[in-house]
Amino acid sequence: IPSIDSTELRKKLKSTKKRYNIARQLTPKIAMKINKIGEPALNFEKEYLRVYPYSEEISHILGTTGSGYKGLAGIEYKYNDVLNSGKDIHLTIDARIQYKIYKILIEGIELYKYKGAVGIIIDVNTGEIIAGVSIPSFNPNPYHLEEPTTNQISASNFELGSVFKAILIASALNDNIVKLDSKFDARTPFNVGDNIIEDFHPQNSILDLEEVFIHSSNIGAAKIALELGKERQAYYFEKLGLKSKIESGMQEVANPIFHPLNKTKDINVVTMSYGYGISVSPLNIISALAATVNGGEYIQPFVVKDSKLLNRPRVKVFNEEVSDIMKILYKSNVDNGTAKNLKPIPYLVGGKTGTANKAMNKGYSDKKVLSSLISFFPINNPGYALYVLLDEPKATGNIWGRTPGFNAVPLSKNIIIEIAPLLGVKSINNEKL
Repeated sequence: IPSIDSTELRKKLKSTKKRYNIARQLTPKIAMKINKIGEPALNFEKEYLRVYPYSEEISHILGTTGSGYKGLAGIEYKYNDVLNSGKDIHLTIDARIQYKIYKILIEGIELYKYKGAVGIIIDVNTGEIIAGVSIPSFNPNPYHLEEPTTNQISASNFELGSVFKAILIASALNDNIVKLDSKFDARTPFNVGDNIIEDFHPQNSILDLEEVFIHSSNIGAAKIALELGKERQAYYFEKLGLKSKIESGMQEVANPIFHPLNKTKDINVVTMSYGYGISVSPLNIISALAATVNGGEYIQPFVVKDSKLLNRPRVKVFNEEVSDIMKILYKSNVDNGTAKNLKPIPYLVGGKTGTANKAMNKGYSDKKVLSSLISFFPINNPGYALYVLLDEPKATGNIWGRTPGFNAVPLSKNIIIEIAPLLGVKSINNEKL
């Protein structure tokens, strides 16, 4: 066994301890060679081994086990007693979809040089998690040799940027604060106290609601957010699960981080409206955004077919008219806005991009970003939501930028083209909303 240090082994052999493990999980061939030494003090013990055929693809959700059937992480840990009693656990994961997303995100590292990624797809009408990928992953089979990496699907929080504008606009529509023909002056930066709000894609014009959305105007969002106010903003965040840990069946879950209502100032209301100053997991945001297109219901997502998770009440957040308008805005953003690099694609897709400078020890980095895209398909009658998040993508070679249009959008396009047929989504190009 060349991995064993001979000096350390010699110390063990000379010790007074009566029993210790030299090695575990030997192959039959190596075990036979050691047995042929004929040393009676070398004992072999059989132990059961949990084998994970999907290896790195789904390790963060499944977790892993240690000796004595003990779950160490993931569903193995959370449902340890059930599994050890001999009962089965059934997941909502589609292994085909899981593989496709994992493969595409792994291949994307070479082109976009990101250090981490998340890809989640859920059924927007049931809350079922069809796939959940977190990169870097780990191999759960040699659990004693490899340290598990963090489950970024549900156990990591991020400030996610402009995907939050979809929540803002849906909330303002629902409260009758704005309409599609509302106008917002974005010709000059907007002052909020001592803070100056500027647009990343400045249009230097008066924008209607659709233009605020497709150009991802921070100025327009700031003005809407101040009209909505901190109490109503907090109300919608709470109704959409953005202030709560999600019980999905996964063991590792993060608590969202946000400003307490009594400490929320105007500038906090503004920055949270476009995804700064509120930090949530990817699973939090995809389930919240699903409510903007499924008729307005917030459905807690789940990955285990557990009666405790299946029968939870749905929360009515937005009315049907709001959901219909949001579908139009998402589609328009793919046709003419920040997600236009999804085209051409043989499916009706809508989406919203999000870019956020990463929070560092002393403020925000101007060189490191989080890039993401929420997309829905088919957008005329949404069945599925896909959320792709990239951690620190780079502008290298032929990739001219770090924002989603250069990375999260084309990757999402590749994923949808691969998985839509598996999900039974018909290829239609010209149908209008």
